Amino acid sequence: MRRRKIILFFIIIFGLQLFSGICYIEDVHDSNPTRERARKNQEEKCFSPNNMIVNNTKRLDSLYKACGKLGYSEDVNATNIRAHMSPNLKLLYCRVNKCASTMTLELLKQLFSCDTECLIKNAERVRLHKNARQVMDDAFSFMIVREPYGRLFSTYCNIFYFPKEDWLYRGTQLIKLTRLNISNDSLIYGYDLTFSELVKYTVDTFEIGNRLDEHVRPMHHKSCNPCVFKFNYIAHLETLQNDFDIIFSNLYKEELVGMYQNDTVLSLKNWTTLGPIKHLFRTIPLLKGSNISLYNVYLRAWCYYQITGHVLNAINFPFYERDLFEIKKEDFITELTKAMKLSAIHKDRLKLQRAEAMAQAYSTISDEYMERLSNVVLGDCLLFGYENKPAHLFDKTSCLQKKTEFDYFKGL
Repeated sequence: MRRRKIILFFIIIFGLQLFSGICYIEDVHDSNPTRERARKNQEEKCFSPNNMIVNNTKRLDSLYKACGKLGYSEDVNATNIRAHMSPNLKLLYCRVNKCASTMTLELLKQLFSCDTECLIKNAERVRLHKNARQVMDDAFSFMIVREPYGRLFSTYCNIFYFPKEDWLYRGTQLIKLTRLNISNDSLIYGYDLTFSELVKYTVDTFEIGNRLDEHVRPMHHKSCNPCVFKFNYIAHLETLQNDFDIIFSNLYKEELVGMYQNDTVLSLKNWTTLGPIKHLFRTIPLLKGSNISLYNVYLRAWCYYQITGHVLNAINFPFYERDLFEIKKEDFITELTKAMKLSAIHKDRLKLQRAEAMAQAYSTISDEYMERLSNVVLGDCLLFGYENKPAHLFDKTSCLQKKTEFDYFKGL
């Protein structure tokens, strides 16, 4: 009953908004100040609560049409999705890696006092129920997606460029699959996988039909395929704050979740920003006995925050090599936080840095592999409304494709 009321709420709002139009915002950087101001004004109008509900209705409508073109149909018995369910079984979240999953699980933990293991066990308990699909259908369900090329790039930066324990098992495996003449340090520690090697692994593995790592497999993988299991809301990473405000504010009104503050996503973003640092200091002891430069390891961690648009690339790495053997996590966080505060006022420049770093990485990919990669992400682009061949990555004459003097991937 509650779910029907929520759906009815969406339908009513959609009907009221039909005459106001639907917003489309292209997520690209425009160096023209007048166009950029117009774009920001459009954002403010488009990201109103009513328009976000309309946008979700449009997303779902486009998705179901694309499902038909791709040959998918709903499975009324589908319950084996990567579900996380609230203790009251009224909310279902399907996890897609590298789509704000860490932040979303922390949000659900705060709302329901139920950690990831608890959320998974709730879903497992439901699957054992004879009316499992009905229980899942009665819950309000959502998943989060993002621009596919950006997701692949984020996977590389967060897991393979930033110093992480994943080097020793994911990095080594992928290097073995993509490289000849592997050095001992690469073979044992997996520390120097390149972005082009990640793309090669993704494309080659997809084309032969083998299992892809969960961080790079298509978002409409069977574990969260919205053509098979119908979700109430498809959130986009690019509009996540607004999507979450709609989802959880209305679920709160329906008494399906506890109190939700509108600044929750912003506070969680700040919480997750420094999260990778713990991996840096866990990884360094694992590299003892190798010939890997400690300076380069720390440098890569610093560059990661320049790549992700938190630190201006004009702010140099603040440590000398001789000091790194005694540096503590608190010291690194102190310097990083200081740099982030100095950088925060330069929002446009930080945004451009993210675009430059991504274009720099994709400029290392051959035309052949870019074309083949476009086929890998085609399904996600069709289903979720993203451009299959974005000009800033495919057009070699694009200003973002021009070689920037700053090397975002130092230390590799």
